[in-house]
Amino acid sequence: MTRAARIVPVVGLVLLVANPLAAQNAAQTSKDPRAFAVLQQSVAAMGRSVPQDSTAAGTVEIVAGSKVDQGTIKILTRGITQSAEFIQLSDRQLGVIYSSGNADEFVGAEHKKLPLELAVTSQCVDFPAPLLGGALSDPETSLAYVGLEAVGQAQAYHLRLSKQFTSRPNLQHLSEFSIQDLWVDAASNLPLKIAYTRRASGGMAPRVPVEVFFSDYRNVGGVLYPFSIRKSLNGTPWTTIVIKQVQVNTGLADSDFVLQ
Repeated sequence: MTRAARIVPVVGLVLLVANPLAAQNAAQTSKDPRAFAVLQQSVAAMGRSVPQDSTAAGTVEIVAGSKVDQGTIKILTRGITQSAEFIQLSDRQLGVIYSSGNADEFVGAEHKKLPLELAVTSQCVDFPAPLLGGALSDPETSLAYVGLEAVGQAQAYHLRLSKQFTSRPNLQHLSEFSIQDLWVDAASNLPLKIAYTRRASGGMAPRVPVEVFFSDYRNVGGVLYPFSIRKSLNGTPWTTIVIKQVQVNTGLADSDFVLQ
């Protein structure tokens, strides 16, 4: 067993003993103590608390078969329930807006409401701090510790997150659509990768695996933000984002995340 593998249970025990309420919450909400400890350390490494809001701007390259589009991107987050991507390409604008469990995709002025199955699986993960902060504090998010695995040259803790919808029985069928796998660098405690499956409905609906890789974290106003974000679709490179500028706590409002 490696030193990194031995550290997780010990650190988790120290954190949970130091915070009895955290230990109680972890037990009551199917949060594995090791997973809870790793996630707690990861959120702390990114800035100890989630910023009220963030605005990032950069460049984007999208590959679809032989076609390559280049343009600019703006990524917004507000708290742990609102996020958005706005992409401007040479011939069109497109993006997605998430707000309190619902989501719209749009191309130009044409908005399409996403089914709940996609709204819970395809949330904007470009800035992982709000996503992980929400999972840590949400009493209905289950956390499981999978193991220590290699991600590139790094050793990473593999966690699995899923929303249980215990307070909303009519939505519990969405739990399987909410599963996300997270890999946290065992040395830096920063997220390296998030993976999930896009599926618009149950049954024989197509499953589209998505992987998102984070690197080049930089400190912006006390918060670590990944300035390099790479995404793959079905195992094929799909989107490359290079962040150029980030601002935090500028006063974004509900009007910045309007759903049609």
